[in-house]
Amino acid sequence: MKILIPLVGTFSKEGGWRVLSELANRWLKAGHEVVFLSHKKYKKPYFPTDAKILFYDNKGNISESGSDNYPLPFGGPFPLRRKLIKALNQLSADVVLATQNFTAGPIKKSTIKAKKFYYIQAYEPEFYDGGPLRYKVYKQIAINSYKKGLIHIVNAPMYQNFKEIMSDKVVFPGIDLDKFYPKEYKPLDSMPFIIGSIGRTEIYKGTSFVIEAFQNIRKSLGNKVELHLAFGNEDWNNIDGVKVFYPKNDKELADYYRTLNCYVCAGYLQMDAIHYPVIEAMSCNVPVITTGYYPSSEENSYKIKIKDSQSIVDKIYWMMDNYEETTIKSKIALQIIQEFDWDRVANKMLGYFFEK
Repeated sequence: MKILIPLVGTFSKEGGWRVLSELANRWLKAGHEVVFLSHKKYKKPYFPTDAKILFYDNKGNISESGSDNYPLPFGGPFPLRRKLIKALNQLSADVVLATQNFTAGPIKKSTIKAKKFYYIQAYEPEFYDGGPLRYKVYKQIAINSYKKGLIHIVNAPMYQNFKEIMSDKVVFPGIDLDKFYPKEYKPLDSMPFIIGSIGRTEIYKGTSFVIEAFQNIRKSLGNKVELHLAFGNEDWNNIDGVKVFYPKNDKELADYYRTLNCYVCAGYLQMDAIHYPVIEAMSCNVPVITTGYYPSSEENSYKIKIKDSQSIVDKIYWMMDNYEETTIKSKIALQIIQEFDWDRVANKMLGYFFEK
């Protein structure tokens, strides 16, 4: 089977790209042909892929090479979408996979003879609330992308029959269990108690609430507690007790998780969706405090209120006083995480591709 994954633009660093690269790698190992179609202004994939990469230029012609120095056409994603249609019309495949709202329209309009799927990893219209004027246009494009008649595959149960999305097909994002393996449990007999979180500047990710909660705890406990953020604003290093780390790959990221006594996720958007840091922390046997996000539950993690730093403070104090009890939930989380194994995930999507 030949699987084609078109891009409006090129590769990026967001977590969804990890999913695409790893799915492509697993499909290749299963004997299938996988091709990414990128614009000629090319950035090397941050998450490595062994898949072939083809390119389309500013005239919509296919090329075997790309360059970071190649100019982008004026007009943002709109001319790129038109060029992508022309490029797709020159190619053949068994499956074409849309992976972002800007790609759905060009895939639908193209004349390529293939089954056309749309892998939905988030409800993207909500990402364009507020912001510059062009976001109103982008939001409508995102809404319309779910109405193109492509076959929807969603990455979490919450997106089944969610607003404009209609799907009976669910494929989780995967995780490399060989890298994100569990740390050994050790009694809480040494300090500092290390709180972890992924540092993000987007307000809805909730990092500001984690920092505010930590500062309140730090006032009481001093050097007995630290906040270790992976990624984010370097200026956060100037906050007393905060250290910002920049893992370069999955191995370093997994090593970071295993240094933590607990992980806090305070996001408040689409909270029944799958959030990579939650499953990564669970896979590393780190107790998780979270506002939600699949597969967290009262049985495998500790729930907090949204936009409420005091809720985080209270839960961390409880955890520090009852640390041995956290192992019960962590063990339950480890069992659940097995369903995110990459081979299971990749094979499940292949099954949908083969359906008649």
